[in-house]
Amino acid sequence: MVITTKRTAAPNTQTQLKIKTGAVNRLVKERGLYLKEIDEQQARVEAYRQRAISETDETKRRTYDADLRKQNEVLEETVLMVPHMERRIRDAMQDLDNLVLSKKDDTEDIEALASAKEALAAASSVLASTITKSDLSASTKPE
Repeated sequence: MVITTKRTAAPNTQTQLKIKTGAVNRLVKERGLYLKEIDEQQARVEAYRQRAISETDETKRRTYDADLRKQNEVLEETVLMVPHMERRIRDAMQDLDNLVLSKKDDTEDIEALASAKEALAAASSVLASTITKSDLSASTKPE
């Protein structure tokens, strides 16, 4: 009979730093991907809009109008993800910052601490360029 026990010991500081640093970096990258997706979706919406405008057949035009509405919905959903991602980045930064502050005098994890500080600085600069809700909602309004 094999008895397994749950691991109750906390991961070491270096592992915690790597995990939390990776989380901050991943969330920053994810936010960038959403912004890129917004640009691509805006171009797609404009292409659908042009097709709908130029179509002379009423049946096809209705189809293009329906497609355009759906693409606008997709764009709006993508836009809503940016503030959500920014909240998640702030939360992850707070966790990482707390860990860095608690281990700032730790000489064993100098490399992991430096990496964590770099991630915090990069995330701070990304959040400093935060897009406002009005900027995002203006990008989803049909002309």
